[in-house]
Amino acid sequence: MSAAESDHARGVLVDLGHVSLWADMEGPPDAEVVVLLAGADSPGFRWTRAVVDPLLAAGYRVLRFDHRDCGRSTRFTTDDAYGLADLAADTLGLLDHFDVARAHLVGRSMGGMVAQVIGLDDPQRVLTLTLISTTPGAGDERLPDPSDEFVEQMIGRIFEGPPADREGRERWIVDLHRILSGASHPFEAEAQLELARAELDTGWVAETGHGVAVHSSPSRLDRLQEIVAPTLVIHGTADPVYPPAHARALADGIPGSILVEVEGLGHEFPDALEAEIWPTLKLHLSTGARWPDID
Repeated sequence: MSAAESDHARGVLVDLGHVSLWADMEGPPDAEVVVLLAGADSPGFRWTRAVVDPLLAAGYRVLRFDHRDCGRSTRFTTDDAYGLADLAADTLGLLDHFDVARAHLVGRSMGGMVAQVIGLDDPQRVLTLTLISTTPGAGDERLPDPSDEFVEQMIGRIFEGPPADREGRERWIVDLHRILSGASHPFEAEAQLELARAELDTGWVAETGHGVAVHSSPSRLDRLQEIVAPTLVIHGTADPVYPPAHARALADGIPGSILVEVEGLGHEFPDALEAEIWPTLKLHLSTGARWPDID
């Protein structure tokens, strides 16, 4: 059994009433919780052991889960409209289920948007925010669009559609992550293939309602000054989805936030990046214990 296959076998299905979410909680029951919020169409195990294990070793409890409409969680039809606020409510429902009053939220891409919504609307539930490869407003005309090359590649994939056979679908998933990657780290083709196989084993579909949720939800650009949690923004200078101006808007808008730009990084979180940013992330998470309670 590969590392990815072993990792995706973890977890339980949590019934929240309105939705059931596949969730995996690891670590000491009395430790501070770090919630790893995955990007669009990505199951929770896309946060690999390279991210989880240092957090556990530092004494944190770690929660990963499959968003609604993804992986092993409840699927929705095209008639079931939902937005980032619904995904935020799902996250809070999981925290309630595990009896967690406040948590560190680490979100990548769409997961970073969900973290922002919670930071704005439920600040009392947040210890710190870490926003990776994300934006305060997808489709906000004040922020730059994705690169033309990326748009052309994605349109081509949409018209082509995924192959019918399993091996072709594995390659199709790997190719997407190749498109998203930059030049700062070697592309981990074998690791991506393992993850692609695990996704296919856990109910993968080519596209969920996450994209609609991202683009139909209100921009947060004009509300960023309301975020009070200590915030770390991490972004690649070669991100083809959200150019660096999106990260700079987050950092400029959120009081006291810290921006880390990674030269050549794309819209990705390769395992090698964790070792590079871990000292900064560890220091950032430690500020949560010193942050005043919010009534």
